[in-house]
Amino acid sequence: MIRGTNGLKQGKRRLRALSALGTVGIVAGLASSLPASPAGAAPSPAAAIAQNPSHGKNGVECDGKVYASFGNPEDQLYTADRGPGTVQFTALGNPTPFLYNAIGVNPRDRFLYGTTFGNANNDLVRFDRNGDFTNLGAIDGLPPALYISGTFDDKGNYYILADDTPTIYKVDVKSRSVTGSIDVPELSDPELDIFDIAFRDGFLWGSTDDGAIARIRISNGDVDFFPGVLPGGSDFGGVFVYGNGDLGFFRNSPGELFRVHVKNATAVDPEFTILSTQDAAPEQELVNLDATSCFLDSKADLAVDKQGTREVTSGGEITYRITVKNVSKEEKEKGKGKGTGDSSGWSLTDYLPAELLSPTTQTEGCEITDGLLSCTGGPLAKGESVEIEVTGTAADVSEPTTLNNTATVFGDDADPRKQNNQDTASTLITPQAL
Repeated sequence: MIRGTNGLKQGKRRLRALSALGTVGIVAGLASSLPASPAGAAPSPAAAIAQNPSHGKNGVECDGKVYASFGNPEDQLYTADRGPGTVQFTALGNPTPFLYNAIGVNPRDRFLYGTTFGNANNDLVRFDRNGDFTNLGAIDGLPPALYISGTFDDKGNYYILADDTPTIYKVDVKSRSVTGSIDVPELSDPELDIFDIAFRDGFLWGSTDDGAIARIRISNGDVDFFPGVLPGGSDFGGVFVYGNGDLGFFRNSPGELFRVHVKNATAVDPEFTILSTQDAAPEQELVNLDATSCFLDSKADLAVDKQGTREVTSGGEITYRITVKNVSKEEKEKGKGKGTGDSSGWSLTDYLPAELLSPTTQTEGCEITDGLLSCTGGPLAKGESVEIEVTGTAADVSEPTTLNNTATVFGDDADPRKQNNQDTASTLITPQAL
């Protein structure tokens, strides 16, 4: 079933590296830097050592980490570290002498996997927490193609999708073999092509070039397209899921991270809200961009407190002070919260009242657009907090008017206590004396 696919523009622009290649194996010179393995065979021990002299034994960190990869002709794995208004990419390990995409973290062994292209095979590649890689060899039963989308479900099944093709392949990474497939004919249409996938609630989620969010049901391949959620005109090459269930979409150019909250995700008509955007290498085109995340060990009890001017005359100044806090262990013992772990990041929204004229904020990571305050922040250790300040002018009123205004925080991590994620401040505006 398809919803809302009308109005998609013609002739979209490709920003992924080597998207014009079609199938793998036609890039001169790339194959020479990575010896190809026979189909279905693991590389020899000597080859594995040559490809990765410092092979690690531990999976990647899962304490709220977001991982990204991009580059050409080499790929580099990064951690995507969120902060106030920005994302900083920190290199993890060394660049690979080959291109890969379709990355995802297997929840069963916690290694990060990807699929190569540009060499003779679509090899399965595994990365450890140091960014060290091992080429595991070709995936048995996988047709050669440009696989750019990949993710794992919660049972450890690896799903990969090639560019402009209708078939999603289900892969067992232990046996390096295709164990099933999902046929989605709509995805072969270049106007409905998606550039990465992430798993949530039994569905695979992605986005078209025009900003429509795609939702594919794993059980039967039914697909819905929800147009107009994200801005169009550029590929969203990296998709992941936050620990609280929100969706993250990295845009290739300009480099940006969009955070989307999904209400009633499994319903016929889910509600999508863009909570925040963060700059991610805005001066750079993120070529061959891909992303994934791991929040298995990440849980934080974030709370918000909002205070504001209690009474003001029309024309006077209204000030809001909003505090985002990671509830500490001591506060847990006092019955004020769960007091879980460190927070890896957060977003906050506040729909400011129309009676607050010309609202402004100087707080780093915050912006106000059409009356919506949107903020992003970096890690918060237990007990730490950050304050947001907003000022504006009280509108002219003819009778006493009470403004009730609510701020909501969305933690990047799972939050076991959502009752303290909102707080409301009330301000009474009185008319000026005649």
